[in-house]
Amino acid sequence: MNQNIIYLLPLICSLSGAVLCIIPILRLEKVVSVIASHLAFFSAVYLLFQPDYTIGYFYIDGLSKLLILTIAMVYISTVWYSLAYLKHIKNPLFQNRLYYFLLNVFASTMFFSVSMDNVGLIWVGIEATTVSSALLVSTENDQVTIEAAWRYVIIVSTGLVISLIATTFIYGSSGTLSIRELMLHHPDNRVFLIGILLGLVGFGTKAGIFPMHTWLPDVHGKAPAPVSAIFSGVLLPVALYAMARLNQIFPVTTVKIFTLTLGVLTVSVAALMITVQTNYKRMFAYSSMENMGIILIGFSLGGYGLLGAVIIIISHGLAKSAVFFLTGDILGSLHTTDMNKVNGMLQKLPKTAATLFLAAMAVTGAPPFAIFVGELFIFSALLAQYGWVLSVVVILFLAIAFISLNFRAGKMIFMKHEKIVREKFHIETIVPIINLTLSLLVLFFIPYIEQLLKKFL
Repeated sequence: MNQNIIYLLPLICSLSGAVLCIIPILRLEKVVSVIASHLAFFSAVYLLFQPDYTIGYFYIDGLSKLLILTIAMVYISTVWYSLAYLKHIKNPLFQNRLYYFLLNVFASTMFFSVSMDNVGLIWVGIEATTVSSALLVSTENDQVTIEAAWRYVIIVSTGLVISLIATTFIYGSSGTLSIRELMLHHPDNRVFLIGILLGLVGFGTKAGIFPMHTWLPDVHGKAPAPVSAIFSGVLLPVALYAMARLNQIFPVTTVKIFTLTLGVLTVSVAALMITVQTNYKRMFAYSSMENMGIILIGFSLGGYGLLGAVIIIISHGLAKSAVFFLTGDILGSLHTTDMNKVNGMLQKLPKTAATLFLAAMAVTGAPPFAIFVGELFIFSALLAQYGWVLSVVVILFLAIAFISLNFRAGKMIFMKHEKIVREKFHIETIVPIINLTLSLLVLFFIPYIEQLLKKFL
């Protein structure tokens, strides 16, 4: 097989799935999407054992491989969950064929974004996610959801305009947009620095980083469960991937401190916002924002801080997608997103409740889940570089988020006693359980993750 094709297999599989979904005469969009997502996953696993690929416009190193695998895992679970979830939508904006087309396109744009050597092409890939993702958000076709989608498009597009300006600054001051070349030879001037800082702000908008985060809770609060799952699980980390590359391109103190500041502010604001939420989907959206903040802190630290960040990316993608799948189960059964109206889940929906309890612990960094280990790596690096004061501040806000989210989730699960309902296992129940289990198993692969990232450590 051609060497180029091997490294492009996840992208080719998802794009092929999109093309086949849109052909009217086939009407095999479900089967095609299942096959495409499985092939993309197996291809992503195969890539882990291949050498780094740095030819032409492609730059696929250990960091890229791990992001591709994470995208593939959430992609395949989202397809499976959608098979059952779409049956419950009474008035969809478009036919199932178009939904699966958009889902496959969405996955392909993310595969594209984390495979490019060129900052401009990364921008193109992340920008391309906007159209498909905005339409996916609008699937349920009600006014509030469509308004949330429009707000997402406006805010994110503003951020991407900023990152486009940043790209022109980088090119104008260096004469290249190649990540490999810029990491080896980059200008040390003010224009280049401004380009990097603007890029962090612009791509940070898509990642839900403070202060351009306001679209995130609105979209998650109204989007269908599988869309929220893939949004939170992998779209936000893909945008963070671009920010990680900018930190690698120009690892000067100013860039590191700016990235660290954005991360700390994001964690702080997200933690405080979790404490006042009454909508459980918005609460978990702010939890995603908090996770993105701690990942960004890890990127700013480099070394084992980066290792911790990548561990969190993988485990967050699996655990948080499981959480949002579960919110779909809760909404479908109890018909509300108001936490004050959701109680006694352990009696009403015992399997969903038990899985949600574990998933909430996982996404908030409770041991033995992998996010806890990733946070330990980040805190050790933070303590070594910046001392106790900043470390304690970050730990304090993470503790606020941990206590508040798990207390509120606990009330939903354990409060009141109701008659037990016979809850059958089906796709909507099994998929989040699988993802949560995989999130736990990430622990056993930390040595291999470290090996893939060895050149950064």
